[in-house]
Formats: sequence, C-alpha cells, structure tokens
Amino acid sequence: MRLLDRSLLQLSVALLLVLAVWATAFFFVVRDAVLDSIDGSLEEQQEMIVYRVKQDSATLQVHDLGLHGYAITPVAGKVKERYSDTLLYVPAEGKVEQVRLMTSGFKHEGQRYQLLIFTSTVEEDDLLEDLLTALIGLYVLVLLTIIAVHKLVLGRLWRPFHHILAQIKGFRLDSGRDMKDVPTGVREFNELKAAANMLVRHASDAYAHQRAFTENAAHELQTPLAIAINKLELLAEDGGNEEDRMKAVGEVIAILERLVRLNRSLLLLARIENRQFPNEQPVSFAALAGETAGEFADLADHRRVRISTRFDGDLVHTMDPTLARTLVTNLVKNAILHNVPGGCVEVKVGQGKMSVRNTGAPHALDEGRIFLRFQKETTADGGTGLGMAIVKAIAELYSLHIRYHFDGAHVMEVSAK
Repeated sequence: MRLLDRSLLQLSVALLLVLAVWATAFFFVVRDAVLDSIDGSLEEQQEMIVYRVKQDSATLQVHDLGLHGYAITPVAGKVKERYSDTLLYVPAEGKVEQVRLMTSGFKHEGQRYQLLIFTSTVEEDDLLEDLLTALIGLYVLVLLTIIAVHKLVLGRLWRPFHHILAQIKGFRLDSGRDMKDVPTGVREFNELKAAANMLVRHASDAYAHQRAFTENAAHELQTPLAIAINKLELLAEDGGNEEDRMKAVGEVIAILERLVRLNRSLLLLARIENRQFPNEQPVSFAALAGETAGEFADLADHRRVRISTRFDGDLVHTMDPTLARTLVTNLVKNAILHNVPGGCVEVKVGQGKMSVRNTGAPHALDEGRIFLRFQKETTADGGTGLGMAIVKAIAELYSLHIRYHFDGAHVMEVSAK
C-alpha cells in the first residue's frame, strides 16, 4: 500500500474514532440542554397553575393528568420537587408517549397539595437517530474533503519523492554518476536526494574500482599462470639436461610462490574491506617502527640501503595490532625495495604521526595512482602490486590519514585524522 493511501486510511480510522467520542459527548450535552429547557418550561407552568388556583379554587378539582396536562391531589405532608421521565397515555394523541413529569407541592388555604405536570419530550431514540444521521453525513463530508486534500495537495507535495524513487529504480551502475536534479523546497526531500546522489556516487566508484580490480587481478593471475603452464609443457615435451630441468622447475616454483603471495594479499584486502578484524586495542607506532626497522635490517643490507629511525614522539591509535604491523611493514619494505643502491630509508615517528622517507627514483610518483591496486613502478622485486592498496585500506578502516609527497625524496606520512 502506498504511503499516501496508508496515511489516508489511518486518518480515516482516527477520524471515525474521534467523531464517535465526540458524538457520544455531544448527545449527552444536547440531552441535558433539552431537559434543562423542558424543566424550565415546567417550572413556568407550575407558577401559572398555582396562580390560577389562587384565582379560581375550581382548579383544585383537576385530577386527570393525561387529559389536562396537570393534576392536583391533596396530601398530608410536604412534597419534594423532582423530575422524571416516564410513559403516559395522552387521550389527545390517542397513544402512550414519553413525557417529562414534574412532581411538586404547594399550600393553599392551609391545605397541602401535590402538583403533577407533564410535557411531551423528544424521544431519545429519535434524538440518537437524528444525531447518528448527522454524524454519518459529517463523517462522509470530512472524509471526502480529506481525500481531495490528499490527492490535490499531498499528491503534489510527494511528487519530488516519486521522481527521486523512479530515478533510483532506474539507476544502472554503468549509466552515469549523478541523478537528474529534482527541484523541491522540502528539506527532507533535498536530504533524500543528496543521500541518494551520495549512494549513487559510492556505488559507481565501487563498481569502477571493482571492475578495474577484476581486470587487473585477471591479468596478474593469467600472465604467471600462462608462463608456468608454458614452462611445464616445454619441460614435458623436451626435458633437456638436469640443469635446465631444475632451472625450469625453480622458475615455476617462483611463479607459484608469487601467486600464493598475490592470493594472500587479495584475501587480506577482502577481510579488511569486510571489517573482519574485531580485535582493537591501543597500538604504539613508535614501538612497531623500531621492531620493523630491526626486522628489515638484513634486507636493507642486502639491497645496500641504510635504514635509520628517529623518535620525537609517538602515534598511538586504537586498531587491530596485526593490521597495524602490516601497515608499517608494507611502508618500510616498499621503501627498501624501491630504493637505489647506496640510498637510505628514514622511519620517523613524531607526536600523532609517522613518516617513512626513502631515496628512490629522482622524480615524484603519481599521487592519484600510487594507492591503486596493481600499480607498480617495477616488477623486479616480484611484488604483487597490492602493498600500498593494503596500506590505504587499513588507514581508511581506522580513520587514519595517509598521504604521499616528494621533496627530493619520497615520503609516506601516516597521521590521525
């Protein structure tokens, strides 16, 4: 059911309940008002009858209540004034009618008398029927008015929402980024439009990244697999001497090891993006930097790169310790592998930030592509091309800010946002 129709249905039910309560209260109010008016009229008749008795004593002989409208009866004691509703046969009408009866007393020439006076009243059944008829008519009129207002006013008010909804339904990932503008002065609809545009942009960006990632992953996997299969086929067709066979097997093993590293990196990326690292605790990047520099000292020596550390403070951030170590390890290892013989790597930790500086290529890297997946300056190290993408994913997961700049050396800086 549409929201407009549901709101109309609920409003109709609520209106019916309100009118029912109102009609009940109104019935008793009208009934009391009618009875007060009738009682006032009976009091006036009482005064006129008492006055007539004083003028003409023959009035005291009226005893037939139904015929004359009043009856006078001598009594011994004082009569208390009261009102009651009863049924009485009225000869003039020839039927029994519901009447309002007033019982009172008066004193004339030392004798007390009881005075009964009646007048016809509107029957409650008739009053209730008339009120119910008026209520139904009022309900139908109000309901028709509400329906007209809903269709004309609210229908026009909700039109931008339906336009936005139609665009969302018709959205395709490869059709474009933003939806068409929907002019509206309603703040909630503007917020919905902004949220929908943001969702569309995120979906389009994710689709583009996923598509590029899939194509790159397929290429990265296909090339080494084809090389491995080709070498194995050559080995099977022409074994050659023992040295050639061992060389071919070694190359195939190296290719498979690269595929294993690539698979491990892809799985890690997927786990990071799916937030599968719930173990979070404060992590000291100064401690991690010191440990990582020591662990890569042998690799730095082998590559003829000097590695140094400098601590002017600490960056303490709440995150998974394993991912924190992966982030620091990837930055330091990348700085060593993409360095030049005789170069240096400086790991510096200050208050609220950490930077890894290395002497590598004499020109700046493309800041827009450095953190993309499978972006590599060289493949000589047999890397997977996912190191910086993993660093970026970890930083985004834990709201860390990472940036690259070139000042004669390549600098990667991580800081808390």
